[in-house]
Order: sequence, then C-alpha cells, then structure tokens
Amino acid sequence: MPTENFYTEPELLQRIAQGDPFAFRQIFATYSRQVYTLCLKLTKDGEQAKDLTQEIFARLWTRRERLCNVHHFSAFLSTVALNLIRNHLQKKVLDPANEEYLVTWFRESAPTPDKIIEIKELQMALQEAVDHLPPQLNRSFVLSRMAGMSHAEIARQMKLSPLTVKSHIARALTFIRAYLEQHHAKVLAFMWVYLTRIFF
Repeated sequence: MPTENFYTEPELLQRIAQGDPFAFRQIFATYSRQVYTLCLKLTKDGEQAKDLTQEIFARLWTRRERLCNVHHFSAFLSTVALNLIRNHLQKKVLDPANEEYLVTWFRESAPTPDKIIEIKELQMALQEAVDHLPPQLNRSFVLSRMAGMSHAEIARQMKLSPLTVKSHIARALTFIRAYLEQHHAKVLAFMWVYLTRIFF
C-alpha cells in the first residue's frame, strides 16, 4: 500500500526503528484502517476492534528495533495482528465474564457440522483440564463456572475469604489455559480456525 510522504516504506521502517514518531504516524495512517477492518471481522465488536488496533500498533512501537529487518511490511503487520487477535479470542473462550460475548458470537455464526464437532471437542478438552485442577482450585472453579455461584457464596460454602476464592478462580483459569495450550492447542484455537475459513 503506498504511503504519501517523502520517504519510501523501507525508509519509514528504518526511521521508526530509530525512534522517529513522525514516521510511525505515517505508517499508522496508512495501515490502521486495514488493521481495524481485520479486527472487526474477527471480533465482531467495534470497540474491541479499536482497542486491538491500538494494541497492535503499540506492540509495533515497543518492538520497533525489529522493523529495520522487515522486507514485506504488510505481511509482517498481518501476522502481528492475527497473533494478537488469536490470543484475544483464546482468552475470551476461558473467561467466564465473556459468556454473553461468546453466546452472541455463536448466534451470529451459522452452525455447521464441523463447528458443532469443534464445540464438543472444546467442551471435552475443558472438562479434562478442569479434572486436572488441584482440589481447592477445582472446587472453586466448578462452583463459580458450573454452579454459577458468586465469590461470596463460594467463600461461605468453602469457609474461605472472597479474595481467596477470587485467587483460586484466577489460578484455575491460568492452569486451564496452560493445560489446553500444552495438550489441546488445536481445540483451543478452534474459533480462530473457523473465522479464518470465513474471511481468508
């Protein structure tokens, strides 16, 4: 994509690598709409797409020294964007606070036999990960995620403080995410694969 300035794109990348904010603004102006469109297609949420676009370019700036070795910037930027969006969607799968988002996501995506199978595989993988949780984390997570109890209710039942329960659930989510990444990476990324089949 052409950039309207006094420098070629490789020259802009060199200048960004050296910390030139003007060159960075030129690259942002050229590519931000493209990145936002990609984020919007994959998240189906305008505000999240804006946040991800900002995060993607912030990542470029914080790691700008690498740009001097980039020869195909558009492809490089797409890879950075897709990786961050994938991580975002993976976190959405495991965060109980995002249940409404996931319900909406599935409602807006026409169910296919392949997707139904992938959903079942994800459910089985999640249950396997939960079964491997240490006893206290397992109980806290199950009461929260499966029984729908509040932190205060779980605290009373388990004779713990609400802060301890909150810590248990956070640690359980971290464990589950790591377990799935190690044992079921393909299943964990199923939404990502489905989306890329639609848009690419």
